Amino acid sequence: MPFNLNVDLRQLNTFLTVADTGSFSRASEKLFVAQPALSRQIRMLEEALNVDVFVRHGRGVVLTAAGELLYERALTLLQSLERTQADVTAVAGEVTGQVVLGLLPTVAHTFSGAIIEEYRKRFPQVNLAVKSAMSGTLQQMVMQYRLNLAISYSQSNHKNLRYRPLLEERLYLISPTDTKVSNRSEITLDEVLELPLVMPEEKHGLRVAMEKEAAERNKSLNLALEVSAWPMLTDMVRRGLGYTILSSAAVHEMTTRKEVIAIPITSPELKRTLSIVTPTDLPSSVATLKLAEIIMQQVAEQVGSGAWKGKLLFDPKELNPATKHPDLLAGV
Repeated sequence: MPFNLNVDLRQLNTFLTVADTGSFSRASEKLFVAQPALSRQIRMLEEALNVDVFVRHGRGVVLTAAGELLYERALTLLQSLERTQADVTAVAGEVTGQVVLGLLPTVAHTFSGAIIEEYRKRFPQVNLAVKSAMSGTLQQMVMQYRLNLAISYSQSNHKNLRYRPLLEERLYLISPTDTKVSNRSEITLDEVLELPLVMPEEKHGLRVAMEKEAAERNKSLNLALEVSAWPMLTDMVRRGLGYTILSSAAVHEMTTRKEVIAIPITSPELKRTLSIVTPTDLPSSVATLKLAEIIMQQVAEQVGSGAWKGKLLFDPKELNPATKHPDLLAGV
């Protein structure tokens, strides 16, 4: 099938670099291409498309409306070509390419090291990058194709996102070791709402969920402190400055060292679902699928050992080593 194309991949790559850096000079330095040659590529691109893709100004360039559309399409195209190249190589048995993984801070602390170590050992030719952010940010980054997949708490069934449930985990009251409730075997939600809580900022999914639970009981959260970083959350509890609400896995090492106490919340039990999140309109590369497989293996192992208290939402038998490239994310 013949294609009538007047634009080549080098021009598109140059265009994306100029757009990302906002400057011809900075793009020239990044690509190791002389600025006159780089400017000529952009001029040829604009002539081929018969539109201006940049507006020049004293401090650099910005995209035109046509340039913004081209940026979106070109980014998707080059990412697709990169995945195609890696997948074709994988047919010969070598998994290559690049994968960007997004993790919640609590999940990153729990088992990111094991994931990365196992992945690097099995697939050394893949360039793996890891980013950490809250659930809402991670899901937005997946939709923007800035992440290939993320491990996040399911917040909404967005049409551009695909969720692969991993486990349902229970939430616990995380208490300092010497308080009026620290020797309790369980605690009701109504009792929790009376305690001074150390909570993340309002946009955080956990905070939203707890605000909703309190509102349904005509109450408001008794905030002792509001923090934006997860390590500060648990450190404030360790110092006796309040209580917080997390999964037991998030504080597994701290409870083992007897720095904090995790008390099950009852009446009702509070649960949330951890999922692998991927874009619906972009097929996952072999390298991405292999990372999903390792993530699921690690979750199953942590639940099996008791380090992560939760209900698995997939059958570990799906992780069949006899299947060359199982699409664990398909149809989810």
